[in-house]
Amino acid sequence: MQNTLISLILFILISIVPSVGAVTLTFAYEDKPQPPYYMGNTNQLRQIKPGVAVEMLQLLTQGIDDLQIKFVRMPWKRALYSLKNNRVDGVFNASYKKERLAFGWYPTTNLKHDGPIDTSRRITNISYSLYKLKTSSVNWQGQWQDLNGQLVGAPLGYSIVSDLQKQGIQVEESDSTLSNLRMLTTKRLKLVALQTVTADSALNEKENKHRYNAIEKLTPALISKPYYLMLSNRLMIDHPVLAQRIWDEIKLIREAHMPDLLKAYQE
Repeated sequence: MQNTLISLILFILISIVPSVGAVTLTFAYEDKPQPPYYMGNTNQLRQIKPGVAVEMLQLLTQGIDDLQIKFVRMPWKRALYSLKNNRVDGVFNASYKKERLAFGWYPTTNLKHDGPIDTSRRITNISYSLYKLKTSSVNWQGQWQDLNGQLVGAPLGYSIVSDLQKQGIQVEESDSTLSNLRMLTTKRLKLVALQTVTADSALNEKENKHRYNAIEKLTPALISKPYYLMLSNRLMIDHPVLAQRIWDEIKLIREAHMPDLLKAYQE
């Protein structure tokens, strides 16, 4: 009887103590919405429909044993610098910029820090588009020579800023997609470059219909890019095998679950 009791106590203790290999990671993402990938203009994680990208990364814990993930939200530039300083283990959604290799790691085909980017292990693809007032004479045919000297607005710290600057375009940065749309309506700017999913969602919201009905999207899109989960230098040193497994799982999750997740956010 005594041996049975001791065995029962040991079983209970073992069952409530985390395994030695258990790892808890902190992933950061922006505190502004990027529908449908993350939702809500808040620094809090939404419990219901937090976003397609958030749900994809939550599924990592089902495919990788002993992995737990904590999510935090903050301004995008702060998220990148938190990654660089190893205050968080990952950030998403991040498009590839060579300069960002100073902040952390992307998935690569040869598993090296500066190796070719492995686009198959992306979270998703997102495009950027130009927006203007319907009354504006600005014309866009997919060629920047039609817009010589034009000042273009864009969100602070987004990859499109340096993309435009490398093409000789002057960029005025502001803190969000909504602030860029407001500057269009007040004619402070004639043209803004925004993530298409985010800007289109803002323009289509019922409360914004009247406010932004003078704005139109120009076609074709500026550019479409793959977006990734970037991982910290510390994580790559401490858990290199786990890091690669995470990116492998993201590929599997995207292929298996992305269509259904996107459909759920369209309902």
